[in-house]
Amino acid sequence: MKDGKQRIFFILGDQLSLEHPFVKMKLHPVNDLVLMIESLPRADWLPYHPQKLLYVFSCMRRYAHELKKSHADLPFHYVKGSQKTFAEVIGEFASTEVHVVEPSEPRTLEWMKEQLSAKIVVHSNSFFLADDSMLAAKPPYLLESFYRSMRVKYGILMDNGKPEGGQWNFDEENRLPPSAELCKNPPPDFLSEDWFDDVDLDIYRDVEAMLRAHLPNDRFGRFKRPTLPTNAASAAKYLKQFIALRLEKFGPYEDAMVAESAGVYHSGLSALMNLQIISPQAILRAITSAPKNIPISSKEGFVRQIVGWREFVRLVYLRHRPEYASTNFFAFKENLPPLYWGAPTQMNCLSTVIQQVHEHAYSHHITRLMVLGNFALLTHTEPQQINSWFWSVYLDAYEWVVTPNVLGMSQFADGGVFATKPYVSGANYIKKMSNYCKGCAYDPKKTIGEDACPFNALYWDFIDVTQRTQAHRASFARRMGMMWSVWKKKSDEEQQAIRRQAELIRTRVQKAEV
Repeated sequence: MKDGKQRIFFILGDQLSLEHPFVKMKLHPVNDLVLMIESLPRADWLPYHPQKLLYVFSCMRRYAHELKKSHADLPFHYVKGSQKTFAEVIGEFASTEVHVVEPSEPRTLEWMKEQLSAKIVVHSNSFFLADDSMLAAKPPYLLESFYRSMRVKYGILMDNGKPEGGQWNFDEENRLPPSAELCKNPPPDFLSEDWFDDVDLDIYRDVEAMLRAHLPNDRFGRFKRPTLPTNAASAAKYLKQFIALRLEKFGPYEDAMVAESAGVYHSGLSALMNLQIISPQAILRAITSAPKNIPISSKEGFVRQIVGWREFVRLVYLRHRPEYASTNFFAFKENLPPLYWGAPTQMNCLSTVIQQVHEHAYSHHITRLMVLGNFALLTHTEPQQINSWFWSVYLDAYEWVVTPNVLGMSQFADGGVFATKPYVSGANYIKKMSNYCKGCAYDPKKTIGEDACPFNALYWDFIDVTQRTQAHRASFARRMGMMWSVWKKKSDEEQQAIRRQAELIRTRVQKAEV
């Protein structure tokens, strides 16, 4: 047993802010201890992408390095590469109190209360801007209402009580398909930059050795060094560079998908923000004070992601977490197709995006929603399986943000807690918003036949399935009614051909034969 400490101040691995309240508190040098723990059993919860683990552990160790340098008198202890659980390590200190800032994920508090004999003291978390009182009393919750109230509350992009630019959102301006020039000469994206300095490289060598010894060789994802900033100083420079180089065109091209660029004009800030290396407040200040030459549409499009969507889905998750553990509105039961774990496919869109994820533990939000999520739903994938996959393989993925996005928006598994309809499409949307269809083995204009794009038959079969099983749900029927009517106008012969084609595709998908 370690020397007894009356109070442990436990800093979680996703709370890497130098403004952390425990860093600023006046602590007793003998009776108190600020504690951080690397628990390898925690790294085994899911088959995490190697780069995700490499990045998290590198960021944690860099944070410890910065704390020791800037707060030399802080009673601080960092546990490297423990084979024990968090509870086992904390228990060795025989403390009477364990303090923690409110975790992003409630399960952390649950295991602390269940497994620790000490009193648990929870401190408020200032890294989120909204609380449950800002969410409507009951579903369906509307993002737009929430977003506007957040803008007003915090005075973000507001001008004398009205939205800057005369409107609340610029979605219509921010949905451009990739131009020919963008496809031909994509800009250097954030993934092309390396923000590791000499301190990071020294840290990384130890982390790499630890994880190479720990992880299985067949883990999905390329085992390579991450390149994103690991600390507050470099994160501030990274944000400044994003504003200078990419923010201007982020808005119009935020939905564009380009085979040659995983990041396009996106920022990559979500991974840093979700570890609290940089705060949403700092990002919002920088975006709203960006130079005048940056159009309001790009500023608003980015602000919406931070103060709107991120805050909104977190509150939805916290309120509906119990049912999200098993929700399955359509009762789909198929296994996650093998292609998500790297099995070969001739579908160029899926092959391209999954290769991006394998290479970088990243692809941007529209590829997640309209390629990966769309295909999982159309192939009747059991929703918890695709949710776990997203949680496992993305650098910025944590349960509180992944689960509502995947189960609520992408898979509509919650039946419409906040999404008004399933986000599904045939090949036409992907053809319009990307260059993936160029050179693909499948024809995006065809629905039936060996060379027909699988998305088309699967889409119409989904329309058929939902109108046969969900027509009694009034709100759902209102949103799906138009496509149901289009389906009903097809001849019986065409409908039967589509059903057969879709069933054949789902069978082949499970055999990795598409």
